[in-house]
Amino acid sequence: MKAAVIGGGFAGRTHVQALRAIGVEPYLVITTRTETAKRFAEEMGIPHYSGADQDGYEAAFRPEIEAVHVCTPPTSHARIVKELLLHGKNVLCEKPIALDLKEAEALVNAVENIPAAESRENITIVESPENVPAKNHEKPLCALTFNVRYHMACQRAKELIESGAFGRPILIHGNYMQEFHALPAPWDWRYDPELGGKMRAITEIGSHWIDLAQYLSGKKVTAVSAQTANFWPEREISNGVMTPPGTGEKEAASEKDTVHVISEDAATVNLQFEDGAIGSVVLSEVSPGRGNRLTMEITCENGNLWWNEEENNILHTAKKGEGIRSEVFAFGNGFGDTFEELLRRFYEELKRRNNAAGLPTFKEGLQVAAVCSAIGESAEKDGKWIRV
Repeated sequence: MKAAVIGGGFAGRTHVQALRAIGVEPYLVITTRTETAKRFAEEMGIPHYSGADQDGYEAAFRPEIEAVHVCTPPTSHARIVKELLLHGKNVLCEKPIALDLKEAEALVNAVENIPAAESRENITIVESPENVPAKNHEKPLCALTFNVRYHMACQRAKELIESGAFGRPILIHGNYMQEFHALPAPWDWRYDPELGGKMRAITEIGSHWIDLAQYLSGKKVTAVSAQTANFWPEREISNGVMTPPGTGEKEAASEKDTVHVISEDAATVNLQFEDGAIGSVVLSEVSPGRGNRLTMEITCENGNLWWNEEENNILHTAKKGEGIRSEVFAFGNGFGDTFEELLRRFYEELKRRNNAAGLPTFKEGLQVAAVCSAIGESAEKDGKWIRV
C-alpha cells in the first residue's frame, strides 16, 4: 500500500514517521515548491517528490497511490481535498477540516455524494448534493487527524462513559494551554490570515479540545459565549522572530519590520451541550511552562473523570464518598503513538471497510468547525451567546 503526503512541515514529518511505524510506504511527497519537496524527500528517504508550483497536485492522482495525507495550512484543505475526492483518493486530512464553514459543509457533501468513478470527469464539487451523479461505487475513506482521542486513557474514559457506569454527563470543562506562541516566537504561516485564517488558538488547539469533549461525552456543543484577546497586535519582527514593540534585539529601526497580527492569543469560552450539560474551556498559546497541557474533566450524575495530556497515561475517576481512583497505563502511549494508532485504524479500515475503526469523520470535523465559527462570532459580539 502506497501513500502520498502533501506538506513538508512538522505535520508532514509526523505523518511520514507514523506511516513507517505501521508499515506503510511513504511513496510521494508534494510541497508548494519543487526544490523543497526534493529536499524533504531526500531527508526523509521518500522515493518520489513533486512541487505544486509546477504540477499542482497531479502526482497524487497516480493509480498506485491509495491514500493521500493532507498536511498543509488550514485554508488550503478544502481546495486540495476536493481535487483528491474527484480522483477517488482516500484522504486523511489535518484538522481543522476547513476554516470557512461553507467550505466544510461542501466537503461533507462531497464525501457523501462523490459520483461513480466513470462519472468523475468534468464535474465540480458543489455545496448542495443536488445534480450530483448517483454513486455506485465504494466511497473514498475520509478522516481527520484528531489524534488526541487515541491516548489509552482517553479510550478508557470513552469506554467508562459509554458504559453508563457514571450516568449522564452534566459538566464538561478544562483548558488547552501551550507556550509556543509566547513572545519571542517565530513568525510562521499561522499568523498569515491567507494561510492560517483569522483565528489561531481557537482553531489550532481549540479544535482538539472541542473534538475530545464531544467525543468522550457523546454530547454536541449547542451554544457558546466567548471572549478572546490578542495581547500584542503590533509586533516587531527581525530574523524571523517576533517580539513586542521595543523589546527585541537592539538593531537599527531600518533592520526591523512591524507586523500586525489579527488572530487571538487566548480565549475563554462558556459552553452549552446537548441534554442540559454545561461547561467551559480556557485556550492559550502564550502560557510559559505549559508545553502541551490539554485538560478534560467530565462530571456525570454518579461520578467524575479527569485527565491531562501532560500526564497522559493516568486517568482519574471518582464516585462520591469512595475517594479517587487513578488508573495508570504502564505501557501507555505518547503524542507520536496516538498518530500511529490513528493511522493504523485508517489503513485497517481501508482494507476491511466495516466501519469498525471509529475514525474522526469529516461530519464530526464540520461540527467542530461550526463550534469554532460560533466562538469567533461570539467574541466579535462581546460574548453574546451564539447557537451552533
